[in-house]
Amino acid sequence: MKPRERFLTALKHKEPDRVPQLIRWGKEIGERLSQIFGVSGEDLGPRIGNDAIVCQVGINALMEMSVGDLSEGETFTSEWGVVYQRQSGFNNPIKHPIEKREDLDTFKWPDPNNPRRLDEIKRVMKKYHNDYVVIVDLSSSLYEASMAHLRGMENFILDSYDDPEWVGRVLDGLADYYSTLGTHAVKEGVDIIRIGDDIGTQTGLLIPPELWRQLVKPRLRRMIRSFKKANPKIIILYHSCGDFSSVFDDLIELGVGFISTMQPTGAQADYAAIKKKYGDRLAFKGGLDTQQLLPHGSPAQIREEVKKLLRAYAPGGGYVFMPGHMLYQDVPTENIWAMMEALRDYGKYPLKI
Repeated sequence: MKPRERFLTALKHKEPDRVPQLIRWGKEIGERLSQIFGVSGEDLGPRIGNDAIVCQVGINALMEMSVGDLSEGETFTSEWGVVYQRQSGFNNPIKHPIEKREDLDTFKWPDPNNPRRLDEIKRVMKKYHNDYVVIVDLSSSLYEASMAHLRGMENFILDSYDDPEWVGRVLDGLADYYSTLGTHAVKEGVDIIRIGDDIGTQTGLLIPPELWRQLVKPRLRRMIRSFKKANPKIIILYHSCGDFSSVFDDLIELGVGFISTMQPTGAQADYAAIKKKYGDRLAFKGGLDTQQLLPHGSPAQIREEVKKLLRAYAPGGGYVFMPGHMLYQDVPTENIWAMMEALRDYGKYPLKI
């Protein structure tokens, strides 16, 4: 099968020739793999066996791409008015544009209709779409974008309790922006729209599910409806770090059919139970622990965990292999090989594990 056919077959809850793969990495791992495989940038993913190409165009992309070459301690201000500083290899927000609630009255939202925002999507579609699934990533979309970028985490969580109506205005601005930008991406013919926020902790949601349903869910509904109006067959992928299983049913209700990155924490640590409960309604991506196992485990332990993941999630399709997060510099190269070799050895259909 071509990578595109393989990926889409799995998302239809059918078994392709092998479990599809989408592995992502930070800058240091990318440089390490590029030296080994002799290719760099977006060409590295197909070289190591990825079946999809991710094109990131949300607020996170502006942060990561615009300031990716900063030296330690240097700063950059994005078009959203967020000031980022390079700290220990990461670009961290150090100043938020909505410092006081009244700042929202004069906050200038970026223009989602700027045609240059589609340049990267058009280029990727032309280069890869015949053979690979193209995913347009709009995260961080709502709550995380507000916390991490526009307002600050502590302030925005307190705002959610103190003034939910004001919080709704912030979320409405983001929903308007992403609804428009995402609709443009859908009309370019992409396969998947990725939305989401890091709303999970090790044991559950960052805010109570009831508050998430009050503040976030209506805005997600509006975004997803706009995407599906442009293309009723568009696949909606929802991402969060941590355990966000308490809102899986809500996401299904909204039209989400694919979720990631499935960090094995909280209720999500029970792979088999998650697959049994939701496997006929959701496809899954992720699962392999990047907090302890990949940085500190042995290659033998990693191979066994890959087998466990595949045994739980892969039967009947509906699963894309990926670590539970991006690979960062603390993951040894031998553990990356162990992971990839285990997928190669055990991920062929019919499964024999």
